[in-house]
Amino acid sequence: MGRTTKALREAGSAAARRETIDPDIYVPALLTTLSNNLTRSASTFYRRHFGVGITDWRIMYRLASEPWVTAHHICNAAQLDKGVVSRSLAWMEKRGLVLVRGDETDARRRLVALSPAGHDLHDRITVVALERERNFLATLTSEETDAAIHLLRKLIGNLRAFQKPVAIPPPRDVPAATTVEAAGEVLAAAVRPRARAAAP
Repeated sequence: MGRTTKALREAGSAAARRETIDPDIYVPALLTTLSNNLTRSASTFYRRHFGVGITDWRIMYRLASEPWVTAHHICNAAQLDKGVVSRSLAWMEKRGLVLVRGDETDARRRLVALSPAGHDLHDRITVVALERERNFLATLTSEETDAAIHLLRKLIGNLRAFQKPVAIPPPRDVPAATTVEAAGEVLAAAVRPRARAAAP
C-alpha cells in the first residue's frame, strides 16, 4: 500500500486491493485545504477591514516592490488569470489606488504602479498581514518555519513534474449499476468468482 493511499480489501482469500486517496496524507489535498482556507480567511478579513479582496491585495504587494509594470507581468508573477487582474486593476484605478501611464518605448503597453493612496493602504495592510502570518506560524519553531519555507519553495520549483506523462489505466469491464442495490449485486458478482477460484 502506498504512503498516500488506503487499500480497501474485498472479500475472499485472493482479495483484490483497490487504492483510494487518503486526504489526511495526500500532499496535493493538504496543500489545497491550506490554500483554500488561507485565501477565504484573508479575503473576508481584508474586505471587512480595508475594502479590498485577496486578488487586489496580491496585486498591491507586487506593485509595492515592483512599480510601473504591465498587467501581463503581474499575471505571470502572481500566477493570476488575465481577466481577474484586468478587472481588479480597473477597480483600483477607479478608486484611486493605482496609477496608469503609457510606456514610452511601446505605445501599445500600459504600465501600472501604486498611487500615494495605494501605498498608504498597502502599508496599513502589510502591518496586519505580517501579524496574521506570525499568529499562523506560532505553532512552529523558527527552525520548522525555515524548513517549511524551504520545502514549499522546493515544491513550487517542481510544479513541472505534473506535466510529465503518466500511464492512464484502461476502464474495467464492469456492468453499469443504476441503483444502490444493483451496485451491491455488481460488487458481489465481481468478488464471488475470485473467491471460488481461490478454493482448493
